[in-house]
Amino acid sequence: MIFTAFKLLKDQLDSYIQSFNPMGNDPESHVVLDNVATLETPDRPPGAEERIILSMVNIEEEATLKNSSHFYRNAQGIAYHNPPIYLNLYMLVSAHYKNYEDALSRLSQAIQFFQGKSSFTLKNSPNEVLINSGQALDDLQLHLELFSLSFEQLNHLWGALGGKQMPSVLYKVRLVKITENRITGLGTIVEQIQSKDSIAFPKS
Repeated sequence: MIFTAFKLLKDQLDSYIQSFNPMGNDPESHVVLDNVATLETPDRPPGAEERIILSMVNIEEEATLKNSSHFYRNAQGIAYHNPPIYLNLYMLVSAHYKNYEDALSRLSQAIQFFQGKSSFTLKNSPNEVLINSGQALDDLQLHLELFSLSFEQLNHLWGALGGKQMPSVLYKVRLVKITENRITGLGTIVEQIQSKDSIAFPKS
């Protein structure tokens, strides 16, 4: 589901940037999913040059939805299964261009797009590849929030990535649902509680 979320956002952003060049003189894709930390490795294959790069830099569990029920009713009775995990993904949007003006222009377009559209589902963002993937995506709902870093946090982030800082912006993508429909236990439904012994209370 993590890849599905990023794939949906990549395709939507790429279509938006393509709309600025109706003549089709630009590369086939303006946006790629890639690990920005590997850009400067010597044996790295080409493919991310002159592109917007979407990279996942952190995963966080949504604590407010952590304590959901482990039980649900089905035809056999009461089933036990582990509840879904809801994740927040931190997506770094980097403009990897040789020309600094081009980098700022593309990054501005990315920010403009996510400002105008911050919620994504398959209904408002149709994607044939994902629809035909066979996954159950009816509950796919992504909400993006701009996540601002201090200068110190920004320095730590790019230091951890091991590369030179480039024009970028960080988004918090909420909520990605991870679940496995595996029943780990079955029980019967308690319809009625009966007392074996009756207790007689003395009259006052």
